[in-house]
Amino acid sequence: MVQQTTSFYVLDAGNTRVKIAEFQSDALVNVHVFEVSQKEELLAYLSKIKSDNSLFSGVVSSDYLTHLAENWTPTLVLSSSTSLPISLEKYLTKETLGVDRIANAVAGHHYANGKPALIIDAGTCLKFDFVDADGNYLGGSIAPGVRLRFKAMNDYTANLPLIDDYSSTPLIGDATKTSLTSGVINGMTAEINGFIEQYRQQFPQLTIFLTGGDAILFDKALKSSIFVDRNFTLKGLFLILKHNV
Repeated sequence: MVQQTTSFYVLDAGNTRVKIAEFQSDALVNVHVFEVSQKEELLAYLSKIKSDNSLFSGVVSSDYLTHLAENWTPTLVLSSSTSLPISLEKYLTKETLGVDRIANAVAGHHYANGKPALIIDAGTCLKFDFVDADGNYLGGSIAPGVRLRFKAMNDYTANLPLIDDYSSTPLIGDATKTSLTSGVINGMTAEINGFIEQYRQQFPQLTIFLTGGDAILFDKALKSSIFVDRNFTLKGLFLILKHNV
């Protein structure tokens, strides 16, 4: 008799995209990505999921989350009060801590194998999250991400254009577009390297992870040895789900 493999599903609703991942035997086997605007397509896909092992995590607006919750009932909805394999007690405002940061912290602690972990998430915002060797989440930092920086310069100046193609990033911009690109991408690279250096001075055994939709823009330019995984948040959500069920 063939034993059926149990599937675990996690849904990560971000600011721009919704990701649904399926795990089997601790391995990520499937990821489906929807734009936030694709509500009907998303709900149609969710209606096909039949599992007693599912987790919902969201940072989008409450109206959007309510709409999803009315049409899909997961086993667990992630919040700061959810039972975790790490401690949030040293963070002063855990009730407002983003669930994506919680998931990254859980994954970082798990994959750092007993060493302090720094997780860098280059998405809508550039986020740093730190977990010590004992599994205490201490916090980190939040700054505007790539698109937010380009959009801010376009919104708050009279003549700077909105940049949407930054595949090439020179050090010295020879035109307005390349100057903006250099400022944002090279500036963020220097910012990330600077943060890493400061963390390493305090925690020499630090293990560093890089994730997020814009991780590919920085992985080769960073000086330190890091582990790059665009599905890191999803893996953290799975670890939380497995911890609870």
